[in-house]
Amino acid sequence: MFRTALTALLLVLTVASAQGALEPASHPLFDGDAVHEIHLTFDQPDWWNTLVDNYENYEDIPYLAASFDWGAVHFDSIGVRLKGNSSYMAYPGVKKSFKLDIDEYVASQEIDGLDKLNLNNGFLDPSFVRERAAYEVCASTGLATCRTNFAAVYINGDYWGLYTLIEQMDKEFIESRWGAGEDGNLWKGEPHGSFEWLGSNESSYYNMYELKTNETLNDWSSLVDLIDRVNNTPTAALADSLHNAMDASTALAMLAMDLFTVNLDSYVGRCANYYFYHRDLDGRMVFAKWDMNESWGLFNMWGMSVTQLQQLDIHWTNPQPGEDRPLAEQLWAVQSYDDIYKAHIRRLMSGAAQPDTLVARMEAMRDLIRPWVQADPNKMFTNSEFEMAMSSNVYNGPRVIPALEPFIRNRDAYLQTQLGTWAPAGGLVINELMANTNAAHPDEWGDFDDWVEIVNVGASAIDLSGYKLTDHHDGSAAYEFPAVTLNPGEYLVIWCDEQPGQGLYHAPFRLDGDGEDVYLLDGMHIQDQVTWPALASDVPWGRWPDGDGAWQMLSLSTPGAENQNPTEPEVVNLVINEFLAQNNTGIQDEMGSYEDWLELYNPGPEAVELGGLFLTDDLALTTQWALPEYTLNAGEYLVIWCDNDESDGPLHTNFKLSSGGEEVGLYGRLAAGNALVDGYAFGAQSPDISEGREYDNAQNWVFFDPPSPGASNSDGTVVDPNASPAALRLLPAYPNPFNPHTTLSFDLPTTGPASLEVYDVSGRRVSRLFEGTIEAGHHEQAWDGRDDAGNDLPSGVYLALLKSGETRESTRLVLLR
Repeated sequence: MFRTALTALLLVLTVASAQGALEPASHPLFDGDAVHEIHLTFDQPDWWNTLVDNYENYEDIPYLAASFDWGAVHFDSIGVRLKGNSSYMAYPGVKKSFKLDIDEYVASQEIDGLDKLNLNNGFLDPSFVRERAAYEVCASTGLATCRTNFAAVYINGDYWGLYTLIEQMDKEFIESRWGAGEDGNLWKGEPHGSFEWLGSNESSYYNMYELKTNETLNDWSSLVDLIDRVNNTPTAALADSLHNAMDASTALAMLAMDLFTVNLDSYVGRCANYYFYHRDLDGRMVFAKWDMNESWGLFNMWGMSVTQLQQLDIHWTNPQPGEDRPLAEQLWAVQSYDDIYKAHIRRLMSGAAQPDTLVARMEAMRDLIRPWVQADPNKMFTNSEFEMAMSSNVYNGPRVIPALEPFIRNRDAYLQTQLGTWAPAGGLVINELMANTNAAHPDEWGDFDDWVEIVNVGASAIDLSGYKLTDHHDGSAAYEFPAVTLNPGEYLVIWCDEQPGQGLYHAPFRLDGDGEDVYLLDGMHIQDQVTWPALASDVPWGRWPDGDGAWQMLSLSTPGAENQNPTEPEVVNLVINEFLAQNNTGIQDEMGSYEDWLELYNPGPEAVELGGLFLTDDLALTTQWALPEYTLNAGEYLVIWCDNDESDGPLHTNFKLSSGGEEVGLYGRLAAGNALVDGYAFGAQSPDISEGREYDNAQNWVFFDPPSPGASNSDGTVVDPNASPAALRLLPAYPNPFNPHTTLSFDLPTTGPASLEVYDVSGRRVSRLFEGTIEAGHHEQAWDGRDDAGNDLPSGVYLALLKSGETRESTRLVLLR
């Protein structure tokens, strides 16, 4: 739909935010409501006692081999073990929870990208839907949340019972929620992750949390730093201290979810069942929920009545002597954070957890599973208790299991007395923003200021009186919209320049190019919100499709107009030809220093303008250093000093090269998509020996002694031309850009399992090019620009990801149709 600008002055830019979590790709186990039949077959005659012995007598619980069948999927051997705490010890009979490790015995074996699954036994829930419903409500907050469904489990041919099927939080989860190539630290807040300050010694926290990734490196510094900030920063400075260290909105949403659903088997209760991840993209901690089966008043170690649980204070934390919950208490002490926390609860009340909506959803799930529940031979509750669970309390010994519908409705009624009610305006969203503006789209005063654009994609006009725009809550005032009506299809741009005196559409705060949050508030209710990572100068991001799509980088900024599909990247005929990462006695720069250098080469036939291109030593930072205005003629070379000292001149970068190995990349202009022009991942380097293309513009890389900066590589002396990196290496594709065929080359240092996959810019896998065991050495893999289903993919930027063991390498691909 075409949308008109509100005025010619109200220019807007498209800015995408790195959201709290990406929408994961579809998966056959979790798409739609289903009861999946899963068959496990054990050959061991004493398999049950072995499972029990493994669980009860080993700290690192061993898996037991079993065959696996689900539909047409068959595996001869997967790993199976028991899991759970209370759900194991207090659940009668043999219906225990299971963890399945699909690739425990066969490397790279998986089900559409997943290699671990959980089968939860419905502990203490006669309704059988508490857990799945809670995960669905949690997902509506924008938190990274496990997908769920139902599974009818058969063991050695016998129906064992109905289970809740739940995704595992692991490395696959990390990449699907926070982006391909993400490999940061993931912690679980158990056994007692209170976020209390225990001093600066990292080992003091080892017994309070579980590090789930990068265990060998064992780097806890970011966790200690965050806990230090939370506990030891004055309240007035806390928001400013935290905004570059954590995504506060995800922590507040997690707390809101716990207390909204009265799930006290959580951080606010016993300090458990949550994860936090140190995101590579922007270096901030993001939070995620886990294990919500005791939502709506099931976990009650404090002896509260059902009425007390339904009327639990929204700022409640475990009232045990000596117990603190600083992640909650310190954040709630900041008024603006507390406002957002309450707004998260109001958003739940008016959305997926509105009582009529939520109860109807639960009943729909119960209709689906009823035959399986009735036939379950090992369930904890009777069929009559299943039927009454929505309307009447069920008793398990002295424990009261609250009836779901009365609990949900009474909790909502209580929260209305505390927070009021709210109905969001349909179609009013944040659509674009720019948080590091230097030379793009001046305001009416000619200033290049940051901005936020909102749009009305609904069917009715919206009066903006009473709406506010606010940033990451550093104490600065919010922007209050004037009495203006935004008609369907209209845009409005707010200049975030800290100069409200310049006009009605100028906010009293600036945006942070290092990443923060912006909220569109209706009074104290969250109408919409955006979280973004560090943004380079004049980088546009926005929703695609316009108004309701996913946030992503767009190649064209469209202030006050409909967002445009990323345009086809320009073709830049330029290569990284040679570099030296340990210059001890070679050439000197104009300051007389021996600095690292990199050589660009133009193979022709036309001259190339370098202005607007970018160099980087981190392929995730596509705009790290902007090349100066310079014309490189055909056949010419240009040496650039990689010394992290831009003050030495226009050909000195803001990064150094690592002699231990890293990557270098050349990226295109922002207006043309900022696509990868050329890149190379290199291994360890030797003093005064360069690495470069075997001859100018060649595909093969070799070592030169002496180096040949500013001259043809064919004039250099090749050192060990058969040398290959000692580590995994994914080389740039050739050709690139391409239509529709390209070839990816990679080196494997050892024989073993590996995979090569292609993702789109939203982090969704579109094609698996190779997976399996492969020999050490150099390999090539072609790609025809199609997805796994054989469909032609559209023009755009894609990411190839090579994985082998714990190591990952990536490179960008540009498809031009």
